Amino acid sequence: MDALGHCSPMEALNMHDFARDVAAVIENEHAGPAVVVGHAWGNFPARQVATDRPDLVRGVVLVAASAGKVPPGSTEKPIGPEMRKAIDGAGDLRLSRAQRLIYLKEAFFAPGNDPTVWLDGWHHETHEAESHARNVTPVDDYFAAGSAPILDLQGESDPVAPRRFSMVLKSMLGDRVTVVVVPNAGHAFAPEQPIAMAYEIAKFARRVYAVKQ
Repeated sequence: MDALGHCSPMEALNMHDFARDVAAVIENEHAGPAVVVGHAWGNFPARQVATDRPDLVRGVVLVAASAGKVPPGSTEKPIGPEMRKAIDGAGDLRLSRAQRLIYLKEAFFAPGNDPTVWLDGWHHETHEAESHARNVTPVDDYFAAGSAPILDLQGESDPVAPRRFSMVLKSMLGDRVTVVVVPNAGHAFAPEQPIAMAYEIAKFARRVYAVKQ
């Protein structure tokens, strides 16, 4: 915050703010309506863009996405406190390398996959801004992703978006949601199964743009 009390671009953001940034890129590139892909936390602003600017979105791909809700009757939170501790700890550069690897294995990577590829590249300010936006934005602001078709691309071994919650979006949004489960993938997904991820996104894009196979 500066001397005049103005917030910096990374402070006091909500999910609509992040969605506006994505919308601005699509408009600047004259790329709409686009297929918007949101991985992990990124699934929230991806859905928010589809809600706030449906004119810019042809379809939404959610990769390793926590739905933000749990099945009816469940008393669990979408992400429990122990898993939240592992998610936050994985990128906490104050912790030892060994401890961060423990958290990375716990929260992000399927058994047997190499978590060291995610030791670098973490930014505290970004993490805090994302956490704030998630906490202050009501889930129902973005949950339904407008009316766009949705590909819910799930990691079979994702502890953050576990199998017991795997049909939340499908059960609540119906035929708009296509669920694809990829083996040997956790919450990191992209470094674990990049080819499968690219293939499913391309397949979905061809469908929503009605491109002949």
